[in-house]
Amino acid sequence: MNLSEKSNSNRVFSSSPDWFHSSGLSERVGTKRNRFCRGTESFYALCLSHRRYLCYALEGLLPSRPRGRGASTYNCSDNLGYIRGGLNDKQKQLIKKSVHICMIDGKKTRSRAIVYKTFHRLAPHGDVIRLLINAIENVKPICGVKKVRIPGITRLVPSITATNRQETLAIRWMPESAAKRRMGKKSMSLDQCLYAEILEASQKMGIARKKRDDLHKLAEANRSFSHYRWW
Repeated sequence: MNLSEKSNSNRVFSSSPDWFHSSGLSERVGTKRNRFCRGTESFYALCLSHRRYLCYALEGLLPSRPRGRGASTYNCSDNLGYIRGGLNDKQKQLIKKSVHICMIDGKKTRSRAIVYKTFHRLAPHGDVIRLLINAIENVKPICGVKKVRIPGITRLVPSITATNRQETLAIRWMPESAAKRRMGKKSMSLDQCLYAEILEASQKMGIARKKRDDLHKLAEANRSFSHYRWW
């Protein structure tokens, strides 16, 4: 009986490719192929429509947010083409640093969308990059304090902050201040709060500017312990 089954199987698979069509495998393969093609076409059409939306960035105008699929990636691939004169390497590095500092749990696309939407809101007020640089310059802490353990007590010793550290702290304080501002107003989105914070920081106001002034006052109050600095 085993020999007969073996001979039948050899006859079926070695006779002709008709068994492929008769078994229905060709229909299944065609169904999968058509399904894959339909999915690819719809995905390609979605990408084209989304790209058209992203490229639509008039100067000083915030486009409406898309609805349906792809709405979560709003403005995530915008090349900031509405900025006049383009961007140099230092400005690109500053934007990249802002995106990385705003990022939480590795969600870079969401962080980039928030930063770019903030830039769109700042566009009617003039040069976006200049506003951002002025805000960072006004929030930069020149000096700070560091805890130093002296036998029996811990002192706050004032010291000069490095230049790279100043910029990092300024960029970090503005999203933190925006999140604090949003806690009082749940109706505002994070990009609206960040836009308001950058605009106020460029005018030497806001929560981030107050944080910088408080740190300077703390360093000035502990200036008598500056002789403990050994670094």
